[in-house]
Amino acid sequence: MKKAAPWKLLAVMAVCTIYFIAFSHLGVFAYDAFAPDDGRLGEGTAAGPVSLAGMTAPEAREAVASRVNEWKATASIPLRYQEKQVDLSADVFTFRLEESMKQLVDGKRTPLFVIADLEKCFKALEAVVPSSALEALDVKRLGEDLAKWASRLQSPSSPIDLASYISFPDGREPVVSEAAVPLPDAAVARWLSEERRVTIEAGQLFSLGDWLKKEKADFSDGAADLIASAVYQAVLKTNFAIAERYTSRTLPDGVTLGFEAAISNGRDLEWYNPNTTDYTLWLRYDGQNVHAAISGLPFVYQYIIRTGEAVDIEPRTVVQYDARLAPGAKQTKQAGRSGLLIEVTREVRDGARLVRKETVSEDFYPPAYTIEVRGLEIPESSVEPSGDGEGEPTESGDSESAESPNPPAAERSEDDAKSGTVPKEGDEAGDKESAPAAGGKGETEASGGEEK
Repeated sequence: MKKAAPWKLLAVMAVCTIYFIAFSHLGVFAYDAFAPDDGRLGEGTAAGPVSLAGMTAPEAREAVASRVNEWKATASIPLRYQEKQVDLSADVFTFRLEESMKQLVDGKRTPLFVIADLEKCFKALEAVVPSSALEALDVKRLGEDLAKWASRLQSPSSPIDLASYISFPDGREPVVSEAAVPLPDAAVARWLSEERRVTIEAGQLFSLGDWLKKEKADFSDGAADLIASAVYQAVLKTNFAIAERYTSRTLPDGVTLGFEAAISNGRDLEWYNPNTTDYTLWLRYDGQNVHAAISGLPFVYQYIIRTGEAVDIEPRTVVQYDARLAPGAKQTKQAGRSGLLIEVTREVRDGARLVRKETVSEDFYPPAYTIEVRGLEIPESSVEPSGDGEGEPTESGDSESAESPNPPAAERSEDDAKSGTVPKEGDEAGDKESAPAAGGKGETEASGGEEK
């Protein structure tokens, strides 16, 4: 009897355990089977961002519709292309509430079904995207992304960049600006035997001088300046911002006034790309001209470069005296060169509408002096009447006498001219002097090369 007791106790415990487990499960089943269903949604049930927990189906449908109407009444989605922006109205979205409610799963979050009207979207895009770029815009992908924002009943915190939806077949982007400068140079022809290109990165400064160094361009400084001038002309027709640019003292042959850029002798040409996309600079040589072209997404505005009327600045004349010339005789030792002044402006236009006008530069090329050598002028006081009353002239003294402790002014002028104190061709009026007035003339006498 004592040996059978533990087995009986184990059997009773097993039966009790099975009973309680079965009762708990059967009780829940019985409650679900016989308790009345009130049709309310459980915790965690949501349609998009709208929580529907504890609501009946009609209440859930009304809550979703109310939230959607509230969002459509106030929301707009900003779209941007370069310098233009448009707000896309929420009216372009159609919410499929019935389908959304049918797909609702109790205890889970399901998305709202939204369709974007692509035709309305396309009409809105025409106001900000150029027609040449609009053809390459992926409107379908844009509509899908817009529908995602609408299904969350949200608007993006920053404008959607339409440039990210534009792609051209085979990656060949159109040329948006180009220019050419004549340059018959064998070294340039060898360097540009194959077309060269470089990427102008979005939101970055670009240095033409640094790039030419990396490319190991081996040609003269004059050729480098002409290439830079071609590139500068192409850059001016874009929305790039010029950060650094220099000019020479004289305008190089073949370069249009107002469009020169010098990069020799440590100078550089730099500009900033303010766009969200990269652009490409191309250089090629046709045997006579260097062509610079910039390719990338078309610009939203047109950039028109205009030059004002060129102003000629007459050079001054520096006069020197030489005793070896006869009185009143004149010789031109150095022919002068007129200076130039021109203003360059850029008009930003949206079709026929002028958006803004900005001054690009005021280029000034200083004049070179005219150096004129004249014979000594004999003052009237050097001729006196004679004492006998016959009026014969009497010399008052010899200005070129060897015994004179001080040489005549004419000799000093000649000697000093040889010493290099007289301004040479190409020199400016002076670093500390302002540029002479347009059309102004002046004559400066020089004794020993110094102006009086």
